[in-house]
Amino acid sequence: MFKPIKCSDCQINVLTTKVLANLYTALGNQIYCTISKNGSLLWCGYSVPCLYSTDYNEEYNLLSLQFNDILSSLSNYNYTYLNEKQSIVSFYQVIKHIISQIDSNRLIKNVYVHNAKKINDTTDLLNNLFILDRNFFDEANEAENCKDVLEYIARYLGMTCYYYGDSIYFVDYDIIKNINSYTKYTLSDDSNTVVTLDNTIINVNQNIYESNASIAIGELYNKVVVVANSNSNNTIIPEWNDEDDIINQNVDANKYYESTRDISGKNYTLLNAFFKSKNNWWWAKPSILAVPIEEVTPQNADSNGSYWQKAAYYETANEPSSLNWKTYFTISDYGLMGWKTTDGVQLSLKNKLPIAVKGGTFIIDINYRLSGDWNAAECIVTSDEQYYDGKYSTGFTDTMFKCKLAIGDKMYYDGDGWVNYQEYHNKVARNYYKICNGPNTWAGATWYKYLDEYGYWRFVTKGEYDSISGREKYSGGYADRNYVYSYMNSSNERVFVEKWFYDECKLQDCFYLVHKNKVGDKVFDTDYSLTNTVSWRMNLAESEDGVAVSLPSDKMTLGELTFELYAPNQLGTTPMRRTDKSPVRCNSFHINDVKLKYTTSDYVKDIFNDETYDEDLKFENVIDENIVNDFDDIEFRINTYNEHAGSYSYVLTKVGDEYYFVDTLTDGVSKDKLKAEEHCINKYVNYYSKPRFRYSNSIKNRDISLNSILKENTLNKNFVINSITYDLINNKCDVELNEIR
Repeated sequence: MFKPIKCSDCQINVLTTKVLANLYTALGNQIYCTISKNGSLLWCGYSVPCLYSTDYNEEYNLLSLQFNDILSSLSNYNYTYLNEKQSIVSFYQVIKHIISQIDSNRLIKNVYVHNAKKINDTTDLLNNLFILDRNFFDEANEAENCKDVLEYIARYLGMTCYYYGDSIYFVDYDIIKNINSYTKYTLSDDSNTVVTLDNTIINVNQNIYESNASIAIGELYNKVVVVANSNSNNTIIPEWNDEDDIINQNVDANKYYESTRDISGKNYTLLNAFFKSKNNWWWAKPSILAVPIEEVTPQNADSNGSYWQKAAYYETANEPSSLNWKTYFTISDYGLMGWKTTDGVQLSLKNKLPIAVKGGTFIIDINYRLSGDWNAAECIVTSDEQYYDGKYSTGFTDTMFKCKLAIGDKMYYDGDGWVNYQEYHNKVARNYYKICNGPNTWAGATWYKYLDEYGYWRFVTKGEYDSISGREKYSGGYADRNYVYSYMNSSNERVFVEKWFYDECKLQDCFYLVHKNKVGDKVFDTDYSLTNTVSWRMNLAESEDGVAVSLPSDKMTLGELTFELYAPNQLGTTPMRRTDKSPVRCNSFHINDVKLKYTTSDYVKDIFNDETYDEDLKFENVIDENIVNDFDDIEFRINTYNEHAGSYSYVLTKVGDEYYFVDTLTDGVSKDKLKAEEHCINKYVNYYSKPRFRYSNSIKNRDISLNSILKENTLNKNFVINSITYDLINNKCDVELNEIR
C-alpha cells in the first residue's frame, strides 16, 4: 500500500521486415519513447538496454520493444555529488539533480509533493529539508543508484513516488481523501506554488469495460518494525593509504629505486618509490635552497619539505619471494649548516569535508618515528640515544605537532576548547599576536605585563610598564635562563614574554598534538603515537587511543572541516641535548598513519554486561504480544537524529542562517508532531491491523492515474491504484485497487 516508489513500463510491438539494430544501445537514455494523448505528454520511457528478441523466420517479424519509465531507468545511474564534492543539499536539489542525469530532453517539467506534512510551519518540504549527500555513498565511497536515493527520500517523507505525464509525484495515500493540496515545484526556474489536484471520486460500477471483477482481503499484521539504518560518519578524513589516491609521482606506475647499504654489520637491499596524492591531500612539496623539486629521487630526497614514499628492505644475502612495502609521509629538514628550515603547514585536506554533528568527540592519532635519514626503511639505524635527565642533560621536550582543527569560519580548537573565530580576528586586528622567538639563553631577563581594555595581557618594556597606572600589572623572571622567550617591538627593543604567550603567538588558531617523551625512551628509529587522552569514562561508541577533542553538546557543529598538520617541533633540531656527547640531529619524521575519526558518547547501556546502543535505531509497535504476525522490517536510509550514533543519514532543516537536526514532522490531518519513523509506524499499524479489501477489474479509462480515488458501490469502499495496465488502443484499464481508510 505504501511502497515508496511505483514504476511503469511500456511495450510497443513492431511489425518489421528487417533487423532494427539502431533501436538498441547499451546507453540508457539514447533511445526513448513518448506517448501523447490529445496533444499532451502521457508517458515517456527509456529503452531497456540490450533487449532484442524476434523470431526472425517469417517475411514479417513481430518485434517487441520494451521501455521503462524514468524512475525505473534511474537504477542504471549512480548518484554523483552536486558540487563535485560532499556538501549539504536540499531534498529539492537532490531530486532535480537526479532527474537531470537521465532527462536530457527535459521532458519532466514539475515535481508535485502532497501537502501531507509540515516542517517549520510550511508544506514546502523539499526546500526545507537537507542532508549531507555523502549519505548516498557507502563506506568505500561507492555511490548508490539514483532510484534508491529517490526511494530513501520518499520513505522519509512517508509518501509514494511515481511518474505520470510531464511530472513526478509524491503522494501520501493514507490521507489522499483528506488533503488534495500539493506543492508544485517547477524545474525550469526552481519556483514553487501551492496547487489543488482533482481527486474527484470515480465510480467503478459506472465505468466497467468488461466484468472480470475479483475481491480479496489483504493479510493482517500486528507488529511493525522500522529500522533507521544509519550511514556512519565515524571516518572523517580519507583513508591514509588509499591506493586510488596515493599514486607514483613518476609516469611509470611501477617506478622504484634500488640501493644497498651496510647497517650494523649486515648488507641490506633498500627499495624506495616516491608517491603523491591525486585528490585528497595538499602537501608542502620539497625544495633544496628554496628551489622546488619536481620529482623526488634518492639523490635529492635529503631536502626540505614533504613527500610520500613506499619503502621495503631485506638482507641482501637472503632475497625474499615477495616484498613488504610500507607507505610513509616523510617530512624532512636538511637545512643549510644545520639550521632548522622546514616550517609551516606540511599536510592538509585538499577537499574540506562538511561536518554536521551534535556533541560527540573527535579522536586524532599520528603514528611516527624520528630519523636522521630520509629513507623510511625500518632497518635504518640513526642512533641508540635515549631521553636522559642526568647531570649531563640540558633538557628535552615533548614531541609536538602543531595542528589546525576548525569548522568553517565559525570556530577553531585551541587545545582547551572551541573558540569563536571572531575572537581570533579581533586579536589580529588589535595587534595582539607578536613574532616571538625562543627558547634562548639569557641571564637576568625580566618580563613585564599589564591587562589592557580588551582583557588581553600585553607584554611591554620596563619603561612602558613603569608609565602605566590604574591597570592590573605584573613582572617576573625565568626559572631556567636557557628557556627565555621574547619579541622585538616596533622600536627594535627586546620585550621578554612568558612561555604561554610565546605558545599562543606561535599557535594562534592552532593547537599542539603531543606525545609526552619519557626518560629512557629511545629518541630515534622507534614508532610512537600521540599520548592517549581517551578514557573509558567518556563512554564513547568507537573508543580507541588518541587525542580526544570534545565537540559542543549544546548546539550543532556544522561546516567544512579544516585539518592541517605543521612541521613537528623536533624536526631540524637535536631532540636530546647533553654535554657528554655530540647531539644527533633529527632530519626526518616518517609518518605511517594519521587518523581523525568522529564518535558519539553515552553509548554503553550496561557497563557490566558490555551492552551498547545499536547504531541502527529500531522503532516498533506490537498490538498483541501473544499473537504476533510481523510485517517485513521497513528500512529508513534517511533518518531522524539519534544521539547514540554518528551518521551522515540525519535530516537537517534551516532557520535563518542556522541548520538544525530535524526532530519531528507535523501531520497535515492529525497535527501530530512525530519523528518520520513514528509517522511510518502509525500509518502501517492503522492500515494493516484491520481487514482491507483488494479489488481488480477492467474499467474504462476516465483519465485514471495513481492519484485517482475510486469507489466500488457493492463494498461501499474507496480505493486507490495498486497497479494499472493501460490498453491505449481500447482506452481501458486493468486495475488492481487497495482500499483506503
